[in-house]
Amino acid sequence: MMVMERVRRVTKYFLWFIAGSFILFIFFGFGSNILSGGKREENIVAKVGKEEIPISEYGNLLRNALRNMSGAIGLDPIKERQISEEIINQLINDKIINDLLKKRKISISSEQVISLIKESPPTEILQNPNFWKEGNFDYEAYLQLLKDPRAEEFISSYASSIMKNFPLRVLRGEVLSMARVSGTEAVEKLLEDSLKIKIEYIKLPLREWGAKNFSISPEEFYLNNKELFRRTGEIKLGYVSFPVSISEEMVKMTEEIAKELVERAKTDSFDLLMRNYSYFPYTRSLFNGWVKRELLEKEILNVLDRMGKGEVSHPIKREEGFHIFKLLEKKKDSLHIKEIFLPFFPSDEDFDRVLEEAWKFVRDLRSDSNFRIPEKYNVAYITLKKGEIPDLPVNFGSFLFELQKGKVSYPLIGKDGFYVFWVEEKEEGIPSFSEIRKEVEDSLRIIEAAKEAKLYAFEHFYKKGEIPHNPPKGEWGNTPYFTLNNSQEFNIPEKVALLAFTGKKGEIFPPIRVGEYLYVVKIVDVKVPKNEELKELVPTFAFNLQKEKEAFYFQKWFQEERKKYKILDLRERLYE
Repeated sequence: MMVMERVRRVTKYFLWFIAGSFILFIFFGFGSNILSGGKREENIVAKVGKEEIPISEYGNLLRNALRNMSGAIGLDPIKERQISEEIINQLINDKIINDLLKKRKISISSEQVISLIKESPPTEILQNPNFWKEGNFDYEAYLQLLKDPRAEEFISSYASSIMKNFPLRVLRGEVLSMARVSGTEAVEKLLEDSLKIKIEYIKLPLREWGAKNFSISPEEFYLNNKELFRRTGEIKLGYVSFPVSISEEMVKMTEEIAKELVERAKTDSFDLLMRNYSYFPYTRSLFNGWVKRELLEKEILNVLDRMGKGEVSHPIKREEGFHIFKLLEKKKDSLHIKEIFLPFFPSDEDFDRVLEEAWKFVRDLRSDSNFRIPEKYNVAYITLKKGEIPDLPVNFGSFLFELQKGKVSYPLIGKDGFYVFWVEEKEEGIPSFSEIRKEVEDSLRIIEAAKEAKLYAFEHFYKKGEIPHNPPKGEWGNTPYFTLNNSQEFNIPEKVALLAFTGKKGEIFPPIRVGEYLYVVKIVDVKVPKNEELKELVPTFAFNLQKEKEAFYFQKWFQEERKKYKILDLRERLYE
């Protein structure tokens, strides 16, 4: 069976045309009102203040973004949904940025654009060897290019880029004027990366000292220590994931297409097959040219090393899909290869089935505040401080703005499927004693236990100046050399690491409590970088630190600015 016939067999599972079913869904489902002259609000995907984002603008950007991503087996529906979310978020952010530029009266005139085009060639021109002469950039050749009528499209595109990006650079410059890294700060941060210590410790679980009788009543303890129980904007989110799996049938059909392409490669141009059938990997470009051996997986390299020049490999199955390679040349450290990639991804039918299940779950949660979640769902919880973003592979969109108890998200796209979130609790201030009686009792029990454990630790470890490998109580532990920035990789609590970096070799610290454990720490060794090493590293480190600080500062600044805008997010109607 020919490749195209196999492709036709799988079109019921995959998006054959770029964004086919999704774009049709928008314009003939959600977007049908556009064609029939429905309400104006139904013709937009979002509003930022009074500024509207039309569905047509969103659809055009989505179509352009997906144009080069489809291959012989269509388009990954999960990736399509992820890109659609990214585009809408970017459109919202662009509206906010444009408004901020207007408020700050930051703009660029036509004369300034023309001047920048003449004086600042774009990167693609600066990197073109045809515009370099004897080691210097040839501005005369560049100016001749600008006079060429055939360059009109290039000039127009470059002008649009300048008009969009230059005001933003001015805005960033204004915002980041206070985000400067001093030499002292650079050295301190560098020391956090380069100063290394090795420790050993005794870890005492406080529950072994659990007090039966309190020296003070829990209520009196609560009244004297209310600030210990203050909630500073904590939010507890519950969520259920709905993974979209890849069926064996889809894997088998992908393999059949891959085998057909290998057969076609015996008579047809491999370049033509690449253009017509290969998919583009998510994280890189297709291999098409000289590739360093270390960039190739061991399993793929083993196949290529057994091949001769001009040969085409069999389909190589990896976790992400099938790879087909043509080997052109070999060198000791690199290979000249071409690649066809056919990925694994869910069928449209599986994607839609899981999406509908997720939507049913959303409707049940929203319709009944006492809805009991069926046992078949694996419910998880995560607690956040106000303004934090959960460390989960999910595109949260605008869900995390204006969280209120009981709020339920629509199915949010993640790395491997959908997630539905709801606000379980949102607390600020100090709860009453009756609300948190058990929490108060647990806190008091740990504090009373810590007192007894500290007395024990002082007598058996601190005063004796020893950290025995087999302590009478608790457990002994040690670490390899670590820095302040990677201490958590060795299960060292931040509080313990910060304390350890204040001491010197051989020092034993008084007992320190971390949660429900007590630590007695001894510094085994300290490695301090030499002054010459620091002097050599500081300039590059300071430059990179400056860039990191600017990116973080601008992101935080923009998040705060975004909170000031009333955003009407209509994506839910788009996806339902």
